[in-house]
Amino acid sequence: MVFYQIAMIGLLSLRKAWILSTMILPLPLLTVFLLRYHIDQSFGPLMRFIALKSLRERRRRMSQSVDEQRESGREYVNPNLVAKLDDVWTPSRTFNVLGEEETGEDSDEQV
Repeated sequence: MVFYQIAMIGLLSLRKAWILSTMILPLPLLTVFLLRYHIDQSFGPLMRFIALKSLRERRRRMSQSVDEQRESGREYVNPNLVAKLDDVWTPSRTFNVLGEEETGEDSDEQV
C-alpha cells in the first residue's frame, strides 16, 4: 500500500499535478502510523501475557491417547519394504545413448 502511494505521488508529480501529489504526500506516513498502532493494539496484549488456558490444553494434547498407549513399544514396518518383489520389468525394445532404436532378441514377446 505504501509503495503504491509513493508511486502515485511520483506519477502525479511527473504529470505536473502538483496539488494532487501534495495532497497525497501525508498518506504513506499516516498509513504506516495507523498500521503500527493497529498491530500494537491487537497483538500487544498477547505478547505481554501468557494464556494459561492454552498451556493446559497443550499439556492435555501432549498426553497419549488410548490407541497410542496400546501401540507403545511396537515398531511400524512399511509393508512395501518387506513384501516380496515382483519380477523385473523389461521393455520389449531398448534404446542406446545416441537415440537409435535397437530391437532385442525378445522384442516380439511380452514379459
